[in-house]
Amino acid sequence: MKQLFFKIFLWFWLGMVVMIIALVTAAALTRSRSAEDQRWIQKYELPLQLRARHEVDLVEHHGTSAAAQYIGSLEQQDPIKNFMLDDTGHEVLGRQIPVDVLGLVPRVDRTQQAIPLFFSRDRVMAEKIAGSSGRQYRFFMKFPPRPFFPHSLVLFFFEDVGSAGILRLIALLAIAGLFCFWLTRHITGPIGKLRWAAREIANQHLGARVDNEVTGRHDELADLGRDFNRMAERIGALVGAQRDLLADVSHELRSPLTRLNLALGLARQHANPESLEHLDRMERETERLNNLIGQLLSLARIESGVDLQQSKPFELGALVQEVASDGDYEARSRNCRVKFDQGFDCYVEGAREMLRGALENVVRNAVRHTDDNSAVEIAIERRRNGNGCYAIVKVRDHGSGVPETELADLFVPFHRISDGIRRDPSGAGLGLAIANRTFRLHGGSVGAANATDGGLIVTLHLPAFETDPGAEIPAK
Repeated sequence: MKQLFFKIFLWFWLGMVVMIIALVTAAALTRSRSAEDQRWIQKYELPLQLRARHEVDLVEHHGTSAAAQYIGSLEQQDPIKNFMLDDTGHEVLGRQIPVDVLGLVPRVDRTQQAIPLFFSRDRVMAEKIAGSSGRQYRFFMKFPPRPFFPHSLVLFFFEDVGSAGILRLIALLAIAGLFCFWLTRHITGPIGKLRWAAREIANQHLGARVDNEVTGRHDELADLGRDFNRMAERIGALVGAQRDLLADVSHELRSPLTRLNLALGLARQHANPESLEHLDRMERETERLNNLIGQLLSLARIESGVDLQQSKPFELGALVQEVASDGDYEARSRNCRVKFDQGFDCYVEGAREMLRGALENVVRNAVRHTDDNSAVEIAIERRRNGNGCYAIVKVRDHGSGVPETELADLFVPFHRISDGIRRDPSGAGLGLAIANRTFRLHGGSVGAANATDGGLIVTLHLPAFETDPGAEIPAK
């Protein structure tokens, strides 16, 4: 979201900067040239008259060679070219006259008074002057072309605009930046709220909605927010109906299963030896169905949040030790072990039995999938971050691991590994889903990753206390 914000902000602000620069450039092309022409006239008006008079005197009293020597010395110091025409229209020194200067001769001839003439477009100054002999001369000063545009722009900034004008321009750019910042926030703010609501729904918080700050706008983003809320309501209703259906069906199946178990017990009393094998198979399948229904009811109970009413602080290490002992007992049948070494006390708050059941699901899953003669390792860590203190429980097996593409769906209800790895024919894909929802309901999270040397590591996060919440605070 920050990338989108800064992209929109930069594009808006750069657009404003380009527009301001374009306006300043246009002003530089007009005002700077006008001001430069004024500076040009003021600077060379008097030298024009002095040069013209001096060169005419040199020509009439000392000859053209003296005038040529004088003009040559001037042109070595200054790139300005001097031309002087006599009353017959010939250049006094016999030099080639540029075409643009020749084009100005008729305009100079039409001038009756001996006053300086300025032709800024051609960069030429001219004056009619009469010599002491009574002859009329037309004197021209041809200047180099105008400075290239960047130089003109620099002159505009530092000579015409000045430091005060530059400060105003910087203030204008700053105001444009603030306006672009506000406009960007106005556009991207609703997008951020939509993103937050979408993330909450993805994390199974189906009550998340876009607030009135978005839906109350009068634009397409408000329509998008209202459509999003309708979608979220529909999803919540569908998921709620599905949960209710699973809970109701699971509850209703308990009575037939109870009667079926009773019937199986009566059948065993009157069965012949040949029928006992079939009755044993029926009993195993009934037990599996009973476990599945129990897990479905546990999932429905977790979703309802009823058990959270029993939430209270407790020491997490003791709970993990109990689960590890039970898991170790079950693992002995495969010559496996469950190892847990608690190095410190770690206190959390929650429904202890609910968390115990969730942790048992994770440990039993690890015991089922670890290799024979290996160990399931459990460890507790405590970390602090900007949001507080967290307890981290890691459960690692030494099995075949999980395909990377399946890790994200490992905690989805009824999900089974597609390629047969870690597939448990007796499982229904609910154990890890129950653990995930239990820890999320307690403000934590669950994740999984493959170990580099084989096996799966399931990581359980849970908010924790930094000290024993039941300890008495000593009096000062």
